[in-house]
Amino acid sequence: MTRKPTGIPLQFTARGNIPRGAAAYALRRVEHVLGNTPGQVLHAQVILSLGTNPAQERPARVEVCFDVNGKPVRAHVAASDLAEATDLAVDRLQRRLVQLRERTRTRHRWLAVAAEHENSHRSPTGAPAPVAGDRPVIRRKTFTLEPMTPDEAAYEMDLLDHDFYLFTDAGGADAVMYRTEAGGHGMLGPDGVPVLSLDEAKDRLGAGHERFVFYRDPDHHRGRVLYVRRDGRYGLLVPSPQADKADR
Repeated sequence: MTRKPTGIPLQFTARGNIPRGAAAYALRRVEHVLGNTPGQVLHAQVILSLGTNPAQERPARVEVCFDVNGKPVRAHVAASDLAEATDLAVDRLQRRLVQLRERTRTRHRWLAVAAEHENSHRSPTGAPAPVAGDRPVIRRKTFTLEPMTPDEAAYEMDLLDHDFYLFTDAGGADAVMYRTEAGGHGMLGPDGVPVLSLDEAKDRLGAGHERFVFYRDPDHHRGRVLYVRRDGRYGLLVPSPQADKADR
C-alpha cells in the first residue's frame, strides 16, 4: 500500500496478522516525522512484522526507511508489541535524521580525522544461528566500496542502523566497522585479516563464536563479510570488482 498524506510517497507493508490500530498508529507516527524532516524526503517505507511463535520474546518488528535527498536513513527495532516497536523505531529514526543534518553542516571535519581514531571505534541482532550441517542458500550482495575514514564508516553504519559496515580506507584496503556488545565501535582490518575460502568462512561462522566473519578471498584478497540473515540463511557482502567471479 502506498499513500501520500504529506505529499511524499509512503509505502506501507504488513507481514503477519497486524491489527488495524497498530498499523494506523505506526503510520501516524511516521507521517508526523515526515512533516517535520528538514531536507527533501523523496520516499519513505514502513514495514510492520508480527511473529506467531509464542516463545519469541520480541515478536513485533518495525522498520522505517527515509530517502533524504538520495541518502537512505533507516531504523529497525524488535520489541514485545508493535506500539513499543513503533515508538522505539521512530525515536531512533529521529536521532539518525539529526545525525544526517549535523553531518551535512560539518562534513569538512572528516578530512582531519583519517588516522587519529583508527582503533577507537551488529550481524543482525537476534539472527538465528544456522543448524550444524545445514547449508543455507547464500544471498550475495555486491556493491562499490567508497574510500572513507574510520569515523566516516562508523557514521554511515549508524545512519543505516547496521551492526557492521564494509568499507575501503584511504589507503585502498578493505576493513569492517562494527558495533560492539557494549554499544561502542570496533574495527577489523586492514591488517591481520585471514584468507579463507567460502566453505572455511562458513565453518568458522557455524562454530557460533562470531556474529559475522570478515575475511579475504584467496583469489583477489579483497574483503568479504559472511553473516547470518534473519531468515537463518547466510548473507555475503562482496566488493563489486568481484561481481563476475563465481564462488567456489
